[in-house]
Amino acid sequence: MERNTIFHQTRLQLAAWYTLVMSSILGISGLGVYTVVAHAYHKSIDQGLQSVAKVLHKSIETAWQQPGHLQQLAKELSLQVCMTPTTCLPKTTIIKQPIAEAANQVNYYIRLLNRSGTLFASAGIQFEKLPLTSSSQHWQILTDSSGTRYRQITLPLYTQNQLSGYLQVARSLTDLDQNLAYLRLTLILGLPVSMIFVALSSWWLAGRAIQPVYHSYQQMQQFTADAAHEFRTPLAAMHSTIEAAIKLQQEPKSNSGILDVLKRQNRRLSQLVGDLLLLTRIDQRQLIEKYQPCCLNDLISDLIEELAFLAVETQVILSKQVQVSKKLYVIGNEEQLYRLISNLIVNAIQSTPSGGKVTVFLEESEFYALVKVQDTGVGIAPENQQRIFDRFYRVDSDRSRTNGGSGLGLAIAQAIVQAHKGSIHVQSQLGRGSTFTVHLPF
Repeated sequence: MERNTIFHQTRLQLAAWYTLVMSSILGISGLGVYTVVAHAYHKSIDQGLQSVAKVLHKSIETAWQQPGHLQQLAKELSLQVCMTPTTCLPKTTIIKQPIAEAANQVNYYIRLLNRSGTLFASAGIQFEKLPLTSSSQHWQILTDSSGTRYRQITLPLYTQNQLSGYLQVARSLTDLDQNLAYLRLTLILGLPVSMIFVALSSWWLAGRAIQPVYHSYQQMQQFTADAAHEFRTPLAAMHSTIEAAIKLQQEPKSNSGILDVLKRQNRRLSQLVGDLLLLTRIDQRQLIEKYQPCCLNDLISDLIEELAFLAVETQVILSKQVQVSKKLYVIGNEEQLYRLISNLIVNAIQSTPSGGKVTVFLEESEFYALVKVQDTGVGIAPENQQRIFDRFYRVDSDRSRTNGGSGLGLAIAQAIVQAHKGSIHVQSQLGRGSTFTVHLPF
């Protein structure tokens, strides 16, 4: 797409909006992923911690109510029992029992508190000055002096239905914090990289999106320039003729020729305006309600008779070859179909030198009626074949103006074909002629 200030700015704005919207979506999505993952981690840790705490609580509470319970618990859980904050008994060798394995899992610790909340026994991982907390809180997150976080659950212990102590089971959150820190780093670094790719993709997508609009804009500019050029020629001729008429007012006999020129130029302008209006009506699909069964055999026969004088005048042999044994009908607007085939035949005659041939074929395929207009004219260069259906486009500008063509004939033909859900294409070789083929659905 060629650089155009208006469209370049529009493309920048579209790309910026795409980038902003996608970045917002990615940011919100990243935050959502982080929240969901963190919640899943915490829920998994709480479930595991609660499971271990229930196993320990059931066993400890049973032993808690028996005489000599401290020695028994120390033996089963490898507890370090402290009679005072500074006087502790040595740990007992662990007996490998399920309760002992649960109490001594990696990253776990347990603490036993009396009814007043004083610590007198602990087991599991070592921590740095972890504070004792209110035994009334069921779930807590604690942080020791080294910054390590712990998730703790507190369960009450009863003796003869009387509160006699508390069991606290906690798990280190070091692995959780490391995993979440890695996830945060990944998201923080990944978002800018993603935004770069989004920005590049947005620029490319904006270009793709604006390309049809820019193409239409170019066509409008070309159409305006061509229309102005087409109107300028007859208007200039009419202006010169009027000036000549003013100078020749004293010679009435000269007025007749002047009026003929004015009439001819007026007819040319009227035809040009009519062609433009027809294209507009076709583009706006204003003629669909007039569709009815149309016999192509009769249309072609009538056109061969009507244009025979033009072929004779240019010394071109005009003929038809109807290669079907029955009448071929298509649903469409008869006036438009008549104009379609007429434009193709007139274009072929004007492109064919004296002594050449123009042949109209009517054929039938499985789902389509085929109309072919073949000539032995000058042909069309490959680089021009892509543009011959553009409005006001002429392969040979001088020859077309001499023959009175406006450059709208093939454009009208293509518009009519497309309005009838058909297709048209051309095959041509320089010096050997051209063949226009129209497919019209039944």
